[in-house]
Amino acid sequence: MPLSSCPLDTISVLRVSGPQGADLLQAQLSQDFQHWKPEEARLAALLNPQGRMLADFVAVQIGPEQIALLLDASIAAAALQRLRMFVLRLKCTLDDVSAQWARYGLLAASADDYPAELAPPAQPWSVRPIAGGALLVRLPQADTSVRCMLLAEVGQPALAGLGERLAGLPPLPASDWALQGIRAGLPHLVAATQQMFVPQMLNFEHIGGVSFKKGCYPGQEVVARSQYRGTLKRRTYLVSGAAAMLPAQEVVHTADPGQPCGVVVNAAVDADGIWWALAELKIALAEQPGLYLGSIGGPALQVHALPYALTAPD
Repeated sequence: MPLSSCPLDTISVLRVSGPQGADLLQAQLSQDFQHWKPEEARLAALLNPQGRMLADFVAVQIGPEQIALLLDASIAAAALQRLRMFVLRLKCTLDDVSAQWARYGLLAASADDYPAELAPPAQPWSVRPIAGGALLVRLPQADTSVRCMLLAEVGQPALAGLGERLAGLPPLPASDWALQGIRAGLPHLVAATQQMFVPQMLNFEHIGGVSFKKGCYPGQEVVARSQYRGTLKRRTYLVSGAAAMLPAQEVVHTADPGQPCGVVVNAAVDADGIWWALAELKIALAEQPGLYLGSIGGPALQVHALPYALTAPD
């Protein structure tokens, strides 16, 4: 698989600027933003007081006292408004800078397929600066291929040459990019699924999106109770089916046909026309045959292994 690329227009960029920007995120998000190294990207969630997710972010340091929060464009305005409520006297500002930052997705069979000037970081969730101030963020994968997000500020001289280089690469269909994230077990929120899930329902503690050692933040008590009292009854699983799936679409099971046992979180179609999705399901029913999309008469769904275990961490 040669290196291919696609624009990531469905991802927005919120910028937190100022000496206390990290303090704001520390107090409001599920991730720890203290002692944060510039070469690390961090996954985090914004919750309501009931522990339900309002947004999920990939956070990247884009400059001195500047943090980019990458999230689905359909929830960017609501997340920005929510975070601004808590700035108060903190020395920081928040803005949507999506128009000022180009975003690309890069995918290749191995790191060797990347040119030297775009050499990816060695590990997932690592960040490497490249010429002209652009950044490469390596993302987790379910296989041995290498997937990165490239962030480049519009107007920088280096972006023109970089843009030409990317334009010469084979195009990566947006559905293929989405499919890679689904197979890697990385769910994300869209407008239709806001406030549906506690982070553990989306496996966020298994993919690095929750810190259990940091201080309080909105919804923290619910997250901690789900973790330590064994009250979690739902998880996110990888499923496939022959029919199109959409976020928030219900999933039912023959063992309890009168009510949904879960919902689709994200979905994409592969080159063979098979649809793949991350679906939040009742744990007790997830691995029993009998899952269907929408209703018992709907398309059948099959459950597949995720690239990480869902057992409780030590």
